[in-house]
Amino acid sequence: MLVAFLTFAGLGLSAGLLGVAWPYMQSEFNLALDAVNMLLLVQALTYTLASFIIGRLMARFGSGPSLVGGGVILTLCLFAISLSSTWLMVVVFGLIAGFGSGVIDAGLNMYVTTYNSARDMNWLHASFGVGITIGPLIMTYCALNLKWQIGYAITGGVLLVILALLVLTRYLWRNEGFQSAENTPVRRASFSQSLRLPVLWFSMITFLAYVSLEIGIGQWAYTLLTQSRGIAPDVAGTWVSIYWGVFTGGRIFFGFIANRFDPTRLLRWCLLATLVGALLLAWNPLPIIGSIGLIIVGFAEAPIFAMLMTTTPQRVGLEHAENGVSLQMVCVGLGSAVLPGLIGTIGKTFGLETMTTTFAVMAVVALVFHELARLAHTSRPVLSGASD
Repeated sequence: MLVAFLTFAGLGLSAGLLGVAWPYMQSEFNLALDAVNMLLLVQALTYTLASFIIGRLMARFGSGPSLVGGGVILTLCLFAISLSSTWLMVVVFGLIAGFGSGVIDAGLNMYVTTYNSARDMNWLHASFGVGITIGPLIMTYCALNLKWQIGYAITGGVLLVILALLVLTRYLWRNEGFQSAENTPVRRASFSQSLRLPVLWFSMITFLAYVSLEIGIGQWAYTLLTQSRGIAPDVAGTWVSIYWGVFTGGRIFFGFIANRFDPTRLLRWCLLATLVGALLLAWNPLPIIGSIGLIIVGFAEAPIFAMLMTTTPQRVGLEHAENGVSLQMVCVGLGSAVLPGLIGTIGKTFGLETMTTTFAVMAVVALVFHELARLAHTSRPVLSGASD
């Protein structure tokens, strides 16, 4: 689990770069504000592909070797982006990096959902938060004092060390998959069978809306603060890191208490608080009010992803759990790339402040569809037997 935590921290480190780097990429390559959509889209495509096939990859090659493969791809692509001299090169290597990120992200979510508790899942995602808190600080320093490419190179070096740990431990990871109460393998339902479950569709939409909110704020907060609200670049970069820092601290905090509370009730209150914070961020009658909203959103978001993911087997049934994790991770890919890109297009077309209204709408959608998933939840019998 220590290696898993470090790996997820490295994944977060890489994910925290683009939001701060983008204005400098935009200027260097003479691009429109929403040109980032192309990079986000190609990353989403390959990330989604990796998420869709992750269960079969891990069954075929084993958990450890699959994670090593994802780490190799992501690390090499970060170094390649740091050496890119054209926007096309950045997009091509971003496309390949998306697959590596998807393998690591979906693979570790699948692994911890299968073998570990809600506490471990919260701490896994707290590790991601550590990385995505540090990432903007690295990129802010490099972009202002060196070059944005140096930020990608430094991150690649960190991931190289983590990759070495994955290689050393590749045969220690478990591979037996979901087990019934009698410790027998659970027969995996087909994707078509799983897609007939309304609760799974509600869960997928919840993930889509929630992740688009979480990543959308992280992606566009720096641009919003500097280009619309007149905040100095170094101060804005600090606020982005505070957002991720509160987010990370919240995940550590909820990791200690997650096993003591009903997950559905905890999720409901956190989604409500997220909506309140998003509304304050959009309202912003004074700079301090918008900043408080940003902090509330960051803290309230903290346990949502982890709790939604770790309760997947209880929500959809063990025979649908592997497909549920994969399909939810597909929505994570779309929510982390496609929708934040569309939010950027909305900001370009209607003004940057309209992005905050979109954040509030996403918070409403996540809350509503979580409640629909709760209402559609039903206990399903486990189909025992060999995995098909």
